[in-house]
Amino acid sequence: MNTLCHKLEETLAVRRQKGRLIDPPSPAKLDGMVDFSSNDSLSLSTSGVLTKAFLNELKMHPNFTVGSTSARSLDGTRQYLLDLERDVAKFHGAETAMFFNSGYDANVAVWSTIPQPGDFIVYDEYVHASIHDGMRRGRANSMPFKHNDCDAFRSCLEKVQTENPDIAKGEQVVFVALESFYSMDGDPAAAVELLEVAHETLPLKNFIFYIDEAHSNGVVGPNGSGFVCHYGLEGHFPIRLQTCGKALGSTGAALLCNETVKFTLLNYARGVIFSTAPSFRRKRLQDHVYRFYRQLTSHPSWPQVKRKGTIYLPTEDTWHVGPFQSPIVPVVPRPDLPVDLGKYLEQEKYWVNTVHYPIVPNKMDRVRIVLHADNTPEQIDHLVELIMEWATKQMGKGRQAVL
Repeated sequence: MNTLCHKLEETLAVRRQKGRLIDPPSPAKLDGMVDFSSNDSLSLSTSGVLTKAFLNELKMHPNFTVGSTSARSLDGTRQYLLDLERDVAKFHGAETAMFFNSGYDANVAVWSTIPQPGDFIVYDEYVHASIHDGMRRGRANSMPFKHNDCDAFRSCLEKVQTENPDIAKGEQVVFVALESFYSMDGDPAAAVELLEVAHETLPLKNFIFYIDEAHSNGVVGPNGSGFVCHYGLEGHFPIRLQTCGKALGSTGAALLCNETVKFTLLNYARGVIFSTAPSFRRKRLQDHVYRFYRQLTSHPSWPQVKRKGTIYLPTEDTWHVGPFQSPIVPVVPRPDLPVDLGKYLEQEKYWVNTVHYPIVPNKMDRVRIVLHADNTPEQIDHLVELIMEWATKQMGKGRQAVL
């Protein structure tokens, strides 16, 4: 055991030296911090609303089985779970739903099981790691395309057809994997445009679009039903993932699909077979997102900060476009400065996430800010002031170095 621990410590030391060691903060450290970090974007977890609803649900179902008791492939499927899946499917305009213990489990199950040998997966380069893990375990070949780039997507589809005659003949399927809001940049998928390209490039319609709605479920769409429902694209995305661990402030995930896909997963997905079974705030959240962008980009120092390259805001040109915005805001300082900005905000009791390569592209390390429904306007304004105060100090250091 000592030899193993020594090897592991050496591995951790390398990551620590590079400043990429993941060391989760203690609850005591977070106590008193203003939350601009967690995925609890509607503030349901901290508001008490969710706790009250959960306790009321337990009162209405006094015989509810708290434990799982078994895998779904055996006798772990309870009537309550079936009723819940039916209601979730109806809410999102799908044929049926299947619950998983997490969005990660659902993505791995789908991508390791549903695409068949001879099929092909074309995916946005920024999709979740769980999709990558599922594809690695699966039997279909795959190819990425440049993030949200319709021309790159078209080139991928053309190449897949050229190199795979069965796909060109419509005998095999092309799966397309997207996210609704991308978790690091916070930008929305170019879903409508990508669908148009697929229809033009694959005239036999042998394609299936899949979307991971981890960051849009509860935030956009009629009654929070998500990105696809907002655009009325339910018929174009036959497989959708709605997770519960972000805006909904809970755990688990629901896969929206048809009965054939659901039954296939029950029979072939190892994670299913061998695992136990498992509002007004939206308007306020959107107001907060727009407030942050307005305050930052209208700040007197912003033009100079931007010109000097002290901070790059990937979503600067798109935040005011479209009917809604993701609560995820990426703030990208110069490559040597993300940790410094994160620590500066932490000292002021503002908690954000500093994200490093390889989670994000090389030299695109960033401070990832997540706006919440229960953040106050004063907190948002102060956060902007702190960011600009830090950036101004960095420009001053640059001038001193030149002198």
